Amino acid sequence: MRNVRLAGLLLIGACAAPDATGPVQQLVLSTSTEAGVPADLVMAIAVEEGGLTLPAMRMVDPEDNVPVAGMLELRRGKLDTLALGAELVHSDELALRADTELGTRAGTLVLARLGQETGAGASLASWRPALEQLSGMDTLSAKSYASRVFAILRAGGEFAARGGERVRIAAHPEIELSETVETLSPHANTPDYPGAIWFTTSCTNKCEIGRPLGNASVNKIVIHDTEGGWNASVATLQNDPGKSVHYIIDADGSRVGQFRPETDTTYHAGNYYYNETSIGIEHVGRAADPAGYSSALYAKSVDLVKNIRTRWNVPLDRRHIIGHYQIPDGSVISQSSAPCSAGLDACETSANYGGASNHRDPGYNWQWCQYMETLGGTCECNDAWDNWNCTTDKTEAWRCNAGTLESQHCTGPAACTVMPIGTPDVCDTSASDPGTDGSDSGSDTGSDTGSDTGSDDGNPPGDEGGCSTSGSPGSFAMIALGLLALRRRRYA
Repeated sequence: MRNVRLAGLLLIGACAAPDATGPVQQLVLSTSTEAGVPADLVMAIAVEEGGLTLPAMRMVDPEDNVPVAGMLELRRGKLDTLALGAELVHSDELALRADTELGTRAGTLVLARLGQETGAGASLASWRPALEQLSGMDTLSAKSYASRVFAILRAGGEFAARGGERVRIAAHPEIELSETVETLSPHANTPDYPGAIWFTTSCTNKCEIGRPLGNASVNKIVIHDTEGGWNASVATLQNDPGKSVHYIIDADGSRVGQFRPETDTTYHAGNYYYNETSIGIEHVGRAADPAGYSSALYAKSVDLVKNIRTRWNVPLDRRHIIGHYQIPDGSVISQSSAPCSAGLDACETSANYGGASNHRDPGYNWQWCQYMETLGGTCECNDAWDNWNCTTDKTEAWRCNAGTLESQHCTGPAACTVMPIGTPDVCDTSASDPGTDGSDSGSDTGSDTGSDTGSDDGNPPGDEGGCSTSGSPGSFAMIALGLLALRRRRYA
């Protein structure tokens, strides 16, 4: 499977030569030179971490479950490389997370420190112990991580970076093939979901063994996004105190990990009652990414949810398949209150919801209607907008029309065309079945009190349906949500 994943990353053949003067390539070269570490090693780590596409500057939430910094994605793993990086550049963690250049500089200095401590030398293979420590994972996962980095180095290639840049790593055939092989030993635990990777995770200060209210109380599945890559997310969720989850799905849908048995109470909701009564799934991705989440991730998530529902009585509706942003904040309203069911924007911005730290994942770009349809259920009017909006894969369009949920399947050659803000998106239904326009509609009991009058001010519909928007924290997250709303109306 690893060879397939690498092949998907390589951009070879018809592409033009990479730009050696691009900002990402130059950032890696300059920070590597400063730290005295091999530039190709740094680049390979960035490829493995998914850090090449991080924007130069980011708005970050101090309460993100998986805080990461720089293209090497410094994190709070078994070794807290985020704290170490901040110390080495004499800055703070929030600054490292927001500024990708600063975070990458810190990452190369951390790598250099680990190399010195573990005796790394001229050969790339001598950096294995440093790589394993950098991963922040358990021993077995750390060895596999280092092998994946060496596989990238041995093969070399061209890789996509932010802003359309492509960067290059020279092939390193001197790395022995044996260094690239992931040796996975069986764990004592068998995953509940067949094929999941088991990540050994202690429950100390992170979860509780069993379900205090009994297994019959488990009737919800909570959807999260990580805000960090696969490796950073695994290391953080294994080690960072006070947080845990049952499952994680990679951004490309290629793998699923499990941290604790479904019968355990993990700390993922920021609300103890919801922790007791739900199963949590993290999805690798970033809520602010206007491209949304991949079709393969959705497909894997659907398969996982269907599998979970064979063991637990989770109704297939939006009161029980919910986002983190819908969970009550028990410091403001009762922990056992129902999930927020007002309009998407009202729930996303309400100070009453999102758990204890007002989390907003999986964000405006999660396609609830398409997701629920694929699961075999339905979304609600409150999950859609008054104007037609394309799904991110451009295969469908949804809207809430006077309290009735409507959908279109965009089967024509133009698929779905995103229009300017305030103008309905255009779904090409020309290839639909004869005698139909490709539309489906049905009444929906979820109220839709939001109003989208087609104005072009970029504001998403307001909603007074029970989720107060007053008193919402005035943080970076709130600014980011305004941008997300704009992007959601523009792109989705």
